[in-house]
Amino acid sequence: MQETIGQRLKREREARYLSLEKAAEQTRIRRVFLQALEADDYSVMPSAAQGRGFLRNYAEYLNLDIDELIALSVPQAALGALRL
Repeated sequence: MQETIGQRLKREREARYLSLEKAAEQTRIRRVFLQALEADDYSVMPSAAQGRGFLRNYAEYLNLDIDELIALSVPQAALGALRL
């Protein structure tokens, strides 16, 4: 089974020994939205545009290339609402 974008985000955060609280503080993205990104649950985002921004900012914070993550992610259905 291929790793989802959310799983990759979580793995990278944990590899840096960062708590969600610390990541939220440093990115200025609310913890609930970071949790949702890591769970691949885009339904809690205030809007698709904000969801895209949160995803890009969080990936950048973790030094990940979001375009590469999207290209490697087979289940595009989860990202359909965001239309990255």
